Amino acid sequence: MRGRLTRALIEHGYDGRVHPVTRSQSEVFGLRAYPTVAALPEPVDLAVILVPAAHVVETLEQCGGRGVRAAVVISSGFAEESNEAARARDLELGRIADRHGIVVCGPNSEGIVNPLRPLVATFSPVFHDPTQRLLPATAKGRPIAVSCQSGALTFSFLSRGRAKQLRFTHQVSAGNQTVLEAHDYVDWWLDAGDADIFLLYLEGIRRPDRFRAVATKAAEAGKPLIVAKVGRSVAGRRAAASHTGALAQAGDIDDAIFRHHGIIRGDDLDHMLDVAAAFSFCRLPRGNRVAVITGSGGSAVWMADILSAHGLELPVLEEDIQKRILALLPSYASAQNPVDGTAQAIHEVGYARLVEIVRESKQIDVILLIGSLANEATAGKRAEELASIVDATHQPIVLSTYTTASPGAMARFAEAGIPCYTSMPSCARAIRALVDYSAFQTRLHCRQAAPATSPGLRDEVGRALAAAGPVLAEAEAKVVLARYGVPRPPEALVRSADDAVAAAAHIGGPVALKVQSPDITHKTEAGAVALGLVGDTAVRDSYQRVLASAGKAHPDAAVHGVLVQSMAPPGCEIILGITRDPTFGPMLMIGLGGIHVEVLRDVAFAPVPIERDEALALIGELRGAALLDGVREAPPADRAALAELMGALSRFAADHADLIEEIDLNPVIVHAQGQGLTVVDALIVKRKT
Repeated sequence: MRGRLTRALIEHGYDGRVHPVTRSQSEVFGLRAYPTVAALPEPVDLAVILVPAAHVVETLEQCGGRGVRAAVVISSGFAEESNEAARARDLELGRIADRHGIVVCGPNSEGIVNPLRPLVATFSPVFHDPTQRLLPATAKGRPIAVSCQSGALTFSFLSRGRAKQLRFTHQVSAGNQTVLEAHDYVDWWLDAGDADIFLLYLEGIRRPDRFRAVATKAAEAGKPLIVAKVGRSVAGRRAAASHTGALAQAGDIDDAIFRHHGIIRGDDLDHMLDVAAAFSFCRLPRGNRVAVITGSGGSAVWMADILSAHGLELPVLEEDIQKRILALLPSYASAQNPVDGTAQAIHEVGYARLVEIVRESKQIDVILLIGSLANEATAGKRAEELASIVDATHQPIVLSTYTTASPGAMARFAEAGIPCYTSMPSCARAIRALVDYSAFQTRLHCRQAAPATSPGLRDEVGRALAAAGPVLAEAEAKVVLARYGVPRPPEALVRSADDAVAAAAHIGGPVALKVQSPDITHKTEAGAVALGLVGDTAVRDSYQRVLASAGKAHPDAAVHGVLVQSMAPPGCEIILGITRDPTFGPMLMIGLGGIHVEVLRDVAFAPVPIERDEALALIGELRGAALLDGVREAPPADRAALAELMGALSRFAADHADLIEEIDLNPVIVHAQGQGLTVVDALIVKRKT
């Protein structure tokens, strides 16, 4: 490996000086070798360390003493192993790096590549041929940088992306991330300005606040992050006391963080490259409306179905646009959308003249060409015709080929600024990513900070929470939540049957009785709830019954009393809550209640705090969100009141993140528009100290 790495450095034309350090040789590939770091003839900028794991710490210490301030540690045998010696080496490596101020890539890294130098410091087989270009001949595409926790995957992007003429300016195998995490490189690249698109493969995030800060920085710069985050399974998730905690899965939380920051989730290598190609060559579209121009009617129909399945629209073109198109096409062609020019007409007219007409449509945001890239000469001619109009066309232009694509044909279209796709679904996913990122950027520029809590209120509620027990049952939870604007229905906590009767009479109408105990988090299952009670006798009898049932189910439970509560008017049932993710901290969850949560898991998450517009957008993420619009003559639900409640709950969770583990508001009944909502039940579980 040392020989392959050194050869790669030399043969790929590194423009600086290379000093091999080895005790076994006096010369390596014609370069003078030195027995120790201390013997080097001059200060060096980068140390690439590939020695047995037991000697890495000593070697890095020598580098620090010699003034080296950057190192790539290729050697494995650190935190990726489960033995104590490996973990100790990892800790010591971090301490040395901190003491000497050394930035370290790795350990367990496959190296780094920077074609702009050029610097190829890796033993990856991707770089076995030094005659192969590190950068494409065309400079049309926006530059891309790669940072991966997996060594092999790091350089696979370049290997698989060459045919697409993608311009990879930096590639880093982050390894174990003992010092630098994958996103730290993104932060540097954003400052350096050498890349506009970032591909990351992550297995874990050690410093989530830092990750989110870098993601925010990239979003504000309009530079997309395309991230593969593995570990979405529910295996290993802890048991949760609340419904909210039980419903939270690792993938859901990652998706919520990604959505908040506009991060595109990478499904696989090809998907990430397809999306990167779209961002590399295309400007952002204004919306999701696609025009298809093709010479293959069958491909057009098939693609139209695939585009629609990805939530993309194919509107009918304006009549004057259609007339101008048909003037160029035979009578049996179609100009509505898709524009099926037929193979003969495309051969004679070409794509460029049709694009010039379609781009004038006010209905179209993206132009998709469908054709064949099997014939390089013909494809080159079409690409040349399009090259003169791409920059003047405000809609992004992409091409999907229904035949195999010759590398030369794809290169010619790349030179014209048009990405090519050999898979219809991949093309649709790439367009969808452009549309979603454009919409995110619009929301980002309109996003306002969530209202801040006054320090006095925050401190007062914090003291009340700190003084409370590990679980706050409904009555106690609602008292502290009310300070943040969470509404309470008419209710009273009582400790005798006579007080229950008096409270029910004062409230009026049907009431519910609920035993209050921090030890009974699921009251219904314990028989500790009675609903729809009317009259003194019903209230008195139910009071005794719910207490008896609670005592039978939980004989050791500490009972604080019984809550008498007005029955809520009908409405749409929602579950709202807070769960604490081990990585990202408090997360707001919303879901449609009843069967939608218990069976369908129709839920959505967001990091706290959120403001009103973000809350409304989160409601829209629910698959059954249309139920809030009213069905079967039911009136629309009060989304504004729900968004306000979500904002209040999220501020509460953000302000007291160090104390809160889980919160359940379940159910929340959302009434007709303008009539607010009812928080029927509440539970707060504190963090264990």
